[in-house]
Amino acid sequence: MNSFIYQININFKRIILRNKRFFLFDMMLPIIFYLLYSKVLVSNMPETDLRIWQMNYLISMVIYSCLLGSIITVANTLFEDKTSHFDILSRLTPLPQWQYYLSRILIFMLLNLISAISICLVGILVNNLSLSITTWTLIIFITIIGTLPLILVGILISLINNPTTVNILNNLVVFPLAIISGLWWPITIMPDWLQFIGKLMPTFELSSIDQAILYGKIINNHYVLGLTLWIIIIGILTLTIIKHQKHKELNFE
Repeated sequence: MNSFIYQININFKRIILRNKRFFLFDMMLPIIFYLLYSKVLVSNMPETDLRIWQMNYLISMVIYSCLLGSIITVANTLFEDKTSHFDILSRLTPLPQWQYYLSRILIFMLLNLISAISICLVGILVNNLSLSITTWTLIIFITIIGTLPLILVGILISLINNPTTVNILNNLVVFPLAIISGLWWPITIMPDWLQFIGKLMPTFELSSIDQAILYGKIINNHYVLGLTLWIIIIGILTLTIIKHQKHKELNFE
């Protein structure tokens, strides 16, 4: 247990405190988007509609920030661990490999938590958004838990042994996912067939759950089941590829 906590401590300093890209890209980009589309470019919107838009768009940007952190930061960090042989160093510790990934998943969730709290603070301080402490806490907590399938996607991408392919896949997954699941603009303006695909995405399901909490509605079990299935499917796929790569390494040796 002490070794596991020590590894979390090392990863906290390495991935969070010394990671300027996280603060500049994962956190600042959604904050700029939020300020731009909820404060600057909304001058003609009626006050009532504006408040609803500011709240809904805040949730979208919280999830967008977590999407960036969960896929791009996770994939790049784990791939850099591989190219710098830091993962080999971790394997030399008595900890099993699943704890290697668990320690990083916890740190990446902490990164998402920092992003989510920061963006919510911007909404409170700049747009005077007001919710109960319970509602804010529930939205942030559910969002962080709901990013698990996205973190697994980031781990999956990091398993590709080519830096160019990792970068291409990051962009091919993150930005289309943000668009078709309605994080950048309302999903209702898209064609029906694209809406159908977008509503199957984990980011849309997570956004719908957060919206239900925001407006005090009953959470649709369909979205909870959808997120659970994403976790199971991507988790199994990731474990299968990790075992296959490990088997190949052993045969090579």
